[in-house]
Amino acid sequence: MEQQYQLWLMALSAPMVAVNARTGCTFDSPKFYPFDTTFDLQGSWGISSRSGVIDMILRMADGGHARELAHDYSLWHRLSPTQWREHVEQHSVEEQVSMNMVAETAAICGDGGIRSWDLGRMGFLCRLAYLHGWFTAEESLWFHTRLALRARHYYANWESYYAAFFVGLTYWLSSNKETPEQQYAFCNLSGTGFDTRMFQHLYCHADSPLKHLAWHIDYTEMAKPASLEEVDWS
Repeated sequence: MEQQYQLWLMALSAPMVAVNARTGCTFDSPKFYPFDTTFDLQGSWGISSRSGVIDMILRMADGGHARELAHDYSLWHRLSPTQWREHVEQHSVEEQVSMNMVAETAAICGDGGIRSWDLGRMGFLCRLAYLHGWFTAEESLWFHTRLALRARHYYANWESYYAAFFVGLTYWLSSNKETPEQQYAFCNLSGTGFDTRMFQHLYCHADSPLKHLAWHIDYTEMAKPASLEEVDWS
């Protein structure tokens, strides 16, 4: 596989590099870290094995947090403003909180909604699985190519893909708030020090994929490794 396309695949999880920037990870390292280290996936993800990673990727890539909002993102792009308001008014106050977030972010996320939040994190897991020795380099790349098919289907450029990831991150964090008012306030919170550092690292770092990788890139489809024969995923 050409090196440029491998870098493109690593760029799918570039926002996770920005989130974890202080730990020494890099945009282009297939193992997420350019040096030998460990990362506790048990404590943060409940994953401690190869099978655990595979199960998580197959479940979350298409059925993660983005699925909860996918219908509303699709509707926002297809309904008139009046029809959208009528749609929102038919739902509870709790449901309207997330619908308001959809309305405020649909233009920058596009029809794909926050799917990149799930795709980017699964790319991160692929790289960490390679770091831990659960995946070979070839296996990690093949899983990445499946994620890439989804990313190219739902997004038209890196800007929308990355913006949708951070909207997804905010949505996930806001889901821990107890009341609709708290959730809405959190969803609209921006400009914090942590947010600023993340955005600066992803959008301004000299090695950021945005600086040198086009969204539309020629590539050769990769055959599934024989070692993943049992994995039924297209």
